Amino acid sequence: MTVEEKRSAMDQLFQSRVLRRCEQLKKMLGFICEAEIEGRAAELNEYLIGIEVFGRPTAYNPAEDSIVRTQAYELRNKLTRFYATEAPDAAIRIEIERGAYVPRFIQNRDRRATSGPATAPPDRPPFPATQTVPPQPASQTWMRSALIVSCCISVVLAAIVLLNWPRRTEVPQAGVWTPEMEAFWKPFLADDTPLMLAYESRLFINVPAIQLSVRDYRTNELSEVPNSPSLARLQKLVGSHEFGENRNYVDFGSINSVFLVMRTVGRHQNRIVLKNSQNVDWSDIFNNNVIFIGQASNQPRLRRIFEGGDFVETVGAVVNVHPKPGEQRLYPVEHPGKNDGDKYALLSRYPGPQPGHYIVTVGAAHSELPWAITEYVTNPRSVHELVEHLRQPSGQIPEAFQLVLRVTEQSQVPVRIRYVTHHVVAAPEYADKPAESKK
Repeated sequence: MTVEEKRSAMDQLFQSRVLRRCEQLKKMLGFICEAEIEGRAAELNEYLIGIEVFGRPTAYNPAEDSIVRTQAYELRNKLTRFYATEAPDAAIRIEIERGAYVPRFIQNRDRRATSGPATAPPDRPPFPATQTVPPQPASQTWMRSALIVSCCISVVLAAIVLLNWPRRTEVPQAGVWTPEMEAFWKPFLADDTPLMLAYESRLFINVPAIQLSVRDYRTNELSEVPNSPSLARLQKLVGSHEFGENRNYVDFGSINSVFLVMRTVGRHQNRIVLKNSQNVDWSDIFNNNVIFIGQASNQPRLRRIFEGGDFVETVGAVVNVHPKPGEQRLYPVEHPGKNDGDKYALLSRYPGPQPGHYIVTVGAAHSELPWAITEYVTNPRSVHELVEHLRQPSGQIPEAFQLVLRVTEQSQVPVRIRYVTHHVVAAPEYADKPAESKK
């Protein structure tokens, strides 16, 4: 299907009776269709459409303003009515699935020709009641059989050629379990190995003198408190050095990340468990596939697993320890201390201590990054792109790799997520095993 054919299908809708006075719906349709045509469909989400189509401010909250969902519902109804009444034989239909905003251009392969009424075949004279067929010479019978066999062989060969003819790769639609999704997620779907989602709870400091809990986003361990200028000033102001640890709160980014994994992988893996990453021990690592959402466990024994990669995540940037030709040494935050602009997210995957087990860490430097990374690796369109980058000459995905993504945020919402680079890295060395064996 060509770009011109897709735009022709759009123009047909713009000129239809059902959308004649619906300027907002036409604007929305044009915006999402152009994004699909230009290969930016993975960027489409409720927040972006609210701002770009309906003029909402950057502080717009889709949970409080349902304009996009309402208009999408109305647009779907208009599309259904148009193809049922005005263009039942349209060569290409545009559809928008419920719960999604990515348009689908569907070719109507069953459309009948409209060149005019079919012409009835001419009447044939009736055969006589009895008819004598003269016997054919043996040479003619043999030639006719050879001709039939030759035609059959030609048909079979043509079928083989057509079935193996290279086809244009179709970009998968959202919500579809594709071969690329299977390739990326298959290691976590084993029936005999549970999947553990280890979520991070950020450090808040209890200040008993003023009955207040506070947080410095650059500090996530009690041992780091003396190095925080902000917390040092607070200690001086309240006249107390008695600080306590509070980890009762989980970031919204981690919650969104857990939801996306459960929604995607939960259809194929029934043994999923949740655990605070602070409580994850070596036995958990040994007996499960583990996805650390946010910062991994602070236990030194476990932290050694994640050392030695090519990329290191900090609050200010993702550091490229071993840059390849043309790569940056630093991937910095565009506007430090602000919620808008570009940030870089890091995903790392390593083999676990048992064959067939894996450990994944999902970016933790900023609250929004786990959400953005998980959005990327659970969306069939972006996973299609990712697997094409990761796939090795053997056709397999590497056992251990690190992936850098560029995330554009508006009001702490990831509105655009793009592949930047990845490195195949060495698998960690596991020197010991837990005291208890796997059950």
